[in-house]
Amino acid sequence: MIEPKPAASPQKEERPVAAFDVDGTLTWADSYLLFLRFIAGRFGFAVKMIRLVPTFLAYRFGVLPRSAVKEKTLGLFLAGMTAEDYLARCQTFAQTIYPLIARPDGLARLRSHQGVRDQVALVSASLRDYLLVWAQELGVEHVLATEVEIRDGRLTGRLRGENCWGPGKLAAIRMAFTKAPLVAAYGDTRGDQEMLAAAQNPGFRSFEEAPRDRLIQLLSLYAGNLMERSHANRL
Repeated sequence: MIEPKPAASPQKEERPVAAFDVDGTLTWADSYLLFLRFIAGRFGFAVKMIRLVPTFLAYRFGVLPRSAVKEKTLGLFLAGMTAEDYLARCQTFAQTIYPLIARPDGLARLRSHQGVRDQVALVSASLRDYLLVWAQELGVEHVLATEVEIRDGRLTGRLRGENCWGPGKLAAIRMAFTKAPLVAAYGDTRGDQEMLAAAQNPGFRSFEEAPRDRLIQLLSLYAGNLMERSHANRL
């Protein structure tokens, strides 16, 4: 008599993934530009942004790709900075600025996914090093974001790998979570389109909470001293 073979056990599927874009989704302001303002100061930021106008125009007319524009900004603002100084500023920036620009309704949705034990990931074209700090404070374990190149202890001003935008976001998710279903994704721009299309439950511009005086706060962050005052208050 031939003994029946035991049934093969099904492949274990990882916990579902909920992917959140950051800028414009979990925040009401762009944290990448604010980080450059934090690094360069009020006057330095204005001067460097004026120098970048030809770069922005070249992108607008299709001459430069998005990744090249990001490297131009990284080169102008960060090239030559020591890794130690950069990481210290990333930590200070994240702890100071994200509490000012976070959307409460976005964070509430993030916590609801954590509450049902979904794997939550921040998926962003913003820089991974300051997002890691915020993620730790939010209890988020996964950060898929743009990385900067560091050589001999200093930033080169170039990207390490690809800019995490558009198709790159979905590719990063697929690489990080090979077996887990993408149960939900949240975004607000064209750069989130592929990620949203792959999700079982896509959320496009799902979160709206922002200060009533948003424009005044933005002006104070960029041209005023709200950033510096907030930093001083944490010391």
